[in-house]
This record gives sequence, structure tokens and C-alpha cells, in this order.
Amino acid sequence: PAGRTPWRAASYCAVDLELTGLDPKQHEIVSFGAVPIEDGRLQLSAAVHARVRPLRSISAASIRVHGMRPADLADAPPLDVAIDPLLAAMAGRITVVHVAAIERGFLRPALRRQGLRLRGPIIDTSVLGLVWLHERDGHAPRQTSLADLAMALGLPSHSPHDAIGDALTTAQAFVALATHLDARRTQTVRSLTSAGRRLQSLLSYPSR
Repeated sequence: PAGRTPWRAASYCAVDLELTGLDPKQHEIVSFGAVPIEDGRLQLSAAVHARVRPLRSISAASIRVHGMRPADLADAPPLDVAIDPLLAAMAGRITVVHVAAIERGFLRPALRRQGLRLRGPIIDTSVLGLVWLHERDGHAPRQTSLADLAMALGLPSHSPHDAIGDALTTAQAFVALATHLDARRTQTVRSLTSAGRRLQSLLSYPSR
């Protein structure tokens, strides 16, 4: 959508990936969850999630985070087969994630193998959350986890480190943040996708 589009008039898809680590060159996606958002409302009936069988072994540290053992993933399809529902949920929608640098690093090569590319900007709820906290309190932490952000917003954290649970929490956090920010200043697609610049401005000129 055009940057001037009011935020509620655009379509979004909150995405979460569970990974074997944080380096896209050596780690892999082991599950994904996605929740479409239309008219500022979560479309739970259209939510998708799936487990993915990795090509490499999973470390004990990774298992402690997401709780999925090799046996739990043995019957799951590989990513290039499992990804179709995720692509369908994302198509034509602005992607919303928590900590875009990580999710983008895994989404781009996954889409590239399908002959696709990740088009358009990504909305990062970690950045939006820091903007909201700074505007609300006059200061903000250097970073905020999804669980901490949900708590600050008065929202539940749905099954942390479960892809569909985190996608649902991310979707709810996004709608709440956009609503709070819109109450202070009219929000558009451009203002939400460029929140990183707004955050840098706030950090450069802190409130007194």
C-alpha cells in the first residue's frame, strides 16, 4: 500500500520463526507461525503454523529454547515443502515481526529458494515498542523482549518460544502499539514502517 495509507486500511501478517540458532548461514527454521491482520483485527481463522525438519542436527541449547527434539521433527516436511502456507499468509501483506534483523535473515533465503523475494518494508514490534515507551515515559530501554513488551502493554504472552504463540503475541502487540501511537499522532503505513528513524530521533533528542 501507499505510504500515506491509514494504518488500519492496510493488510499485515505477523510472523514468528523458531530457529536452531541465530546465524542464517549455519542455522535453520524448525517451525513458523503467521497471523494475518485486516482492518486492525487479527484473523485467527486464517492463522497458519507448521513444524519443519532441519537438514542439520539440533543443538541441546536450541532444544532448551523451543523444546523441540529431533524426534519431534522427524516426520515434519523440509522447509521448501512446508513453506507454502506461510507464503500464502504473507502474500500481499506487510510483514510484522519482533526483531526484524533476525527474522529477515532467515526469511530472505527461504523465499529466494522459491524464486521469490521479500518485498517492501518490515514492521518491527521491538522498534515500535521502544518508540511507544519513549513517548510514554520520556525514555526507553535499549531493547525489549516480546514478553516484556506484552507485559508493558497489558497483554498475555501466548506460549513463548512456540511459533504460533509468539506470532499471536506479536500480532496483538502490533495492533495495541499502532492504536496507542495513533491516539497521539495519526499513524500511516509510512510512519509505522519508518519507526526506526523516529526512534533514532527520540534517542538523539531525549525528552526532558
